[in-house]
Amino acid sequence: MKCKYLVSLCMPFAVLANEPIQEENWGVGIGIRSASMPFKTNGNTVNDVVPLLFYQGDNVYLEGASGGIHFYQSDTFSLGFAAGLRFFDIPRYAQNTIQGSQIDVGGRVTWHYSPKLDISLDLMSDNDGRIYSNLTTDYRIDGEGWDVSLYATLRAKSARFNDTYYGLQMEDIGSAIDTQFGVKGRTQIYRNLYAVGHLGATVFDHDTYSSQVIDSHAQFEGYLGFAMFGSSPANSSPQLPDGSYFRLASGVATQSGPTEIIRLKNDTDPDRNQLTSVFYGHPLAGSVFGWPLDFYLTPGYVYHHSSDVQGSFDEYVLAIKAYYTFDWSVRTRLGFAEGISYSTKISHIEAKNMEEKGYQPSKLMNYLDFSLDVNVGDIFSNAKLDNLWVGYSLHHRSGIFTTSSAFGRIKGGSDYNSLYLQWHF
Repeated sequence: MKCKYLVSLCMPFAVLANEPIQEENWGVGIGIRSASMPFKTNGNTVNDVVPLLFYQGDNVYLEGASGGIHFYQSDTFSLGFAAGLRFFDIPRYAQNTIQGSQIDVGGRVTWHYSPKLDISLDLMSDNDGRIYSNLTTDYRIDGEGWDVSLYATLRAKSARFNDTYYGLQMEDIGSAIDTQFGVKGRTQIYRNLYAVGHLGATVFDHDTYSSQVIDSHAQFEGYLGFAMFGSSPANSSPQLPDGSYFRLASGVATQSGPTEIIRLKNDTDPDRNQLTSVFYGHPLAGSVFGWPLDFYLTPGYVYHHSSDVQGSFDEYVLAIKAYYTFDWSVRTRLGFAEGISYSTKISHIEAKNMEEKGYQPSKLMNYLDFSLDVNVGDIFSNAKLDNLWVGYSLHHRSGIFTTSSAFGRIKGGSDYNSLYLQWHF
């Protein structure tokens, strides 16, 4: 899968840099997804843990497990790229080997008939060029502290797509059209904390249902989770961080996990595989739950250097990061980020970790970043350097303890200790 297939991960930094700050339109959370399996197999349902990222700007948007970029917008029409996580609901024991859940990408056209009603048409593809198209009507309603979206979709599936994901490459079903409908929304629990959820169904067409491997007319899915959003109706004037930032880091792989590193026990990779990364930080909020937390939407590019045991390759990250600042004589910050990472190749240390545990590695993984930095201006008593920070970060990829088919049902991953400079502007 090339970078062009990962619009939500590879968005140009310049697109975000030109975004207006809309602090009320972002969030980060986690949900538990449950779906029925339509196939003739043991078991009825399969469950996943799903990281959720939300953001709504003029050009870039994230909607839980999907997102995209608008290239053109008007009051009545928008056009752009779209990307979304599509789950392949098969028995859990087969998901690591097959890894059919993946990010699909394509283009989307949306007609805005009113502030509450949109009709969109998209053309999507998986990483092997199996295409399908969705014609969707979406109607939104909202109240104080809650909002709901009702949708209905006609999905036209190509023969290759239908034969792979519903014929399981054992039967030629051919192209077909199925129907999807459902409801998704959120409701406020306390201040910035919301419950988020989705309930939907796919009603199969006659040819798909008649397949020898399908035993249900419909498939049901839904998720329920919690998310923290940047502000709530009760917040009248939320604070914002001061400006954006760029972070340049260099790191080396470690055989230790996050808990060991926090306890200052580090076992450096004997092959000393290294990475260099650059991250952009787009300010979102400077106060959540009344706490002095600075939040940023942060896309990043990571270059993995070649070594005696691996060739060079690229990694793309999209995350939301929070900082808490200790207002000491030398200002000190703790940082934590949650997001997703797509690596064009599997690093040597990650492949070794997976092989030892008997897993097939996954290019798409959950991403975490832990950091500690100090203000350079305070160190040298130089106000001209107040916008510069120097620090340590842990670059972490993992599969959330086998809880998600999106990340290959993997336990473990890779970690890199890094040092960085971060400039706010």
